[in-house]
Amino acid sequence: MFESDDIINYLYDTYGPGAGKVPFTLKGGFATTTATFAAMARGMAGARVPPNARGDLQQMDSIELYGYEASPFVRPVREKLCALGLPHRIVYSARGSANRDVLWEKEGRFQVPYISDPNTGVAFFEGPEICDYLEDVYTE
Repeated sequence: MFESDDIINYLYDTYGPGAGKVPFTLKGGFATTTATFAAMARGMAGARVPPNARGDLQQMDSIELYGYEASPFVRPVREKLCALGLPHRIVYSARGSANRDVLWEKEGRFQVPYISDPNTGVAFFEGPEICDYLEDVYTE
């Protein structure tokens, strides 16, 4: 599946109340328009790989990012990972998720964003510091 509407319909059919229950805000022209304006307001962050990105990034092990979609603190980190083309895995940790407990057991607290980078052995919290770290380590 390549089209957003098809993917959303599949998810609602498979895991939710059915494709007929998809709210208008998640499909069609409304979703496309609002997503476009949001991306433009953020300067199209993550839309292209910067020219100073290291050439070996696709060979890196996946960085693990704990966060959830609605977090404004996680968004810049996701955008930086995407912009650099770094392999990564998002561990969704919204309220009620068992993944919050996993992070709590690992670090003694819950806070997002949190990354664990197997390429360097680094793991820490704080969005701005994570973005600076990714820039320092994965660009030339």
